[in-house]
Amino acid sequence: MSRTLVIHVGAQKCASSSLQASLRLVHQALKGGLGFCFLNPAQLRAADVALAKQSDGAFDYVDQVLSRQVCDQVVISHEMLGNRPALVSSIAERALGVFSFDRVVISGYTRLQSNYHVSSFAQWYFRDRKKLLSDVKIFRDLGLPWRKFTAQERSLFVLSLTGKDRNWCANYRRFLAGVSHLSGRVRVVSCHMPTRQLPYSLLQHFVESTGLDLGLEDLSSMDVRKNQSFHPVVIHGVSSFSSDLPANRQSFFPGPHEGNRWLFRVCDRVSDQADVMNEFEDLFSPAFERRLLNHLDSRTAADNHAYCELMSVDQRYFQPSSDAVMMTGAELKDLASQMAKTRRLKAIQTFNRSIEDAFFNAARKEIVST
Repeated sequence: MSRTLVIHVGAQKCASSSLQASLRLVHQALKGGLGFCFLNPAQLRAADVALAKQSDGAFDYVDQVLSRQVCDQVVISHEMLGNRPALVSSIAERALGVFSFDRVVISGYTRLQSNYHVSSFAQWYFRDRKKLLSDVKIFRDLGLPWRKFTAQERSLFVLSLTGKDRNWCANYRRFLAGVSHLSGRVRVVSCHMPTRQLPYSLLQHFVESTGLDLGLEDLSSMDVRKNQSFHPVVIHGVSSFSSDLPANRQSFFPGPHEGNRWLFRVCDRVSDQADVMNEFEDLFSPAFERRLLNHLDSRTAADNHAYCELMSVDQRYFQPSSDAVMMTGAELKDLASQMAKTRRLKAIQTFNRSIEDAFFNAARKEIVST
């Protein structure tokens, strides 16, 4: 049987954890019929830096991983690979030239950029003090009352005004260009992750699109939906408190990629409290955020259309809503100014204090209990 290496490249917030959990179950069920390795992120970062500098030992970790694979079908995975096309193409080249693989498939998933950013905020940005304070500074520079907006609204506004979108088309063109010299022995496949409106089995799609032959009749029992998310009280409480904290003041809150288990335990304790988020939509009309998301969908529409054409992806996944309009910078600033006039600062500050108190109470109980 020919040997196949599949490089799953993520991307972040695109169902990677779900797919990795499913592949672990398949690996265990086949007992040697499928090799699977979740790659070490620190080692990948070091390899990427060493590759860029053309340093000796750039491939030590990659070679170590590939040399241990004895199966004819192997999957290696990490979502950060989606941002490192040069490293991915080098891994593919070494798999073919050094480690006796006959073919390589690079597989990645995507999502609508507006949803991608909202999901990223709820995972990382709400506790990224550098990002939070940078957003506040932009609001101040524009003369906008930043305290009348949630941290997520500020993040979306700044992205809409000055930020860059994740360009899936450019991303996959780089993947394709990076392996074009490998004589057709490398394929690149991609799709938008499953959604409620357009669902499908992620594991089944991965297996079929990469050409893996697992010999398993029923994959549905292994199709994991791993979608852990932080409690809204934690997201709003941490981002509200941190946004008001001076840059030179320290905080015990875990930053991005830190303390996830602790934060999830705090979420469990918050869930036992009375619902203190009841007033949220009365104070922060969802209309503002919806306009920003529509703007982002319109701004990325052409690039997304090109990505769908390039990778044969259903255009409906990236279709902006019928009322989506792209705004100029002046229109965005006017929208924020008009929204601020409709909001009551004292009521918002009172609400924020209650959310922060709920979070601190849960965090204190978790600290004391351990």
